[in-house]
Amino acid sequence: MELQFSKGKIIGHIVAYVLLFLAGDLLNSLVFDLLFSIVELPIQGLYSVLRMLGCLIFTYLLFWLYTIKILRLKMESFRIALSIKKWAFLYAVILPLFVVTCYFIIGEPTMTALNIEEIIVVVIYSAIAALKAGVLEEMLFRGYILKFLELKWGRVVAVLLPSFLFSLMHIPSMEEFSVAGILLLVISGTLVGIMFSLITYKGNSISNSSLLHAVWNFVFVTDMIHITTAQGIYGEPVFSIIIPSDHVLVTGAGFGVEASIIAIIGYLFVCGAVILRKKR
Repeated sequence: MELQFSKGKIIGHIVAYVLLFLAGDLLNSLVFDLLFSIVELPIQGLYSVLRMLGCLIFTYLLFWLYTIKILRLKMESFRIALSIKKWAFLYAVILPLFVVTCYFIIGEPTMTALNIEEIIVVVIYSAIAALKAGVLEEMLFRGYILKFLELKWGRVVAVLLPSFLFSLMHIPSMEEFSVAGILLLVISGTLVGIMFSLITYKGNSISNSSLLHAVWNFVFVTDMIHITTAQGIYGEPVFSIIIPSDHVLVTGAGFGVEASIIAIIGYLFVCGAVILRKKR
């Protein structure tokens, strides 16, 4: 691969994959909006489930076509292969469990009064949304971008630069902006990117980082568990943990607990565990 791509072509291909990532979501939304403006679904919330699933499949197909037809390479060349290791399951459970347990201790857990049908829809939607983000973002950042940068600039640049960009990509998602909040997000987001990159290298496949990414998103990003300072701030989740402190280190400022000091400790623990495992 190193003989086939100049630095200019590498940058061009990275830009192309970023555009495909964005186009997959946009084109899929247009198709589904048009389709379901005509077809009426029997279950409320089913549209969102199908839309997320469609985006996952459609964007994956765009990535696959570009890799096979334009680059004439296999997906495995970018560590895009199903090869999940046992230790990846362990990290995928320990990390969110650690964070939830810490907030469970200092906060007040509650359960929203939802009926069975509503809970089922939330669980299904949350699982597909988490899988979509976990797979597609890992394909882009830890698959294509990581490999392309590694070819010309080495592993250090390949790990640090996409991780930093990964953190910046989440700034628009902040509910409110402050210097402390942005700083926390950049630190935590970069650490998350480094963590996912180390896991990808250790398992030689993005499937391991995708697993951790998807489980994390399922717990914290969807409507499964909301950890906030007041009930119902971000909709109606299945579970809520109301925390008494509004300190930015605890709340994660405008981004949420994913950027909190508790989450950062969890990221550092996983990074350290992967590095020690690699040395052994």
